[in-house]
Amino acid sequence: MFAIAFPAFGYYGHQAHGQDGVLAAAVAAIVCLGAGLLSMSFFVVFREPLQVMNGVGLAMLVRMAIPMVVGIVLTKRGGPLAEAGVFGMIVGFYLVGLLVETLLTVRLVNGFRKEQVSKAA
Repeated sequence: MFAIAFPAFGYYGHQAHGQDGVLAAAVAAIVCLGAGLLSMSFFVVFREPLQVMNGVGLAMLVRMAIPMVVGIVLTKRGGPLAEAGVFGMIVGFYLVGLLVETLLTVRLVNGFRKEQVSKAA
């Protein structure tokens, strides 16, 4: 999904800020993709019925904290990325990633539930 959203963010960044805008879009995509992959790994690790809530909590923490901390640090540091609006692009990619991860998580949890039912039978 990030591959589909990146051209739109990159185009906007290029039109508004030139190469720095494209770099800001790339940094935002990498940060949000990394945080999303790490958060999805918690669903695989905590797949037992009594551990699912731990997985959801940790995934939410990682999914939200990493992009927001990186965005705040880059904005406070200043420079071309901050001027190109890297924080806004991080928020945009975060929302795209949140949509995709929510759909994937629902499918994973349903798959885990079916797996638990088949083990019990």
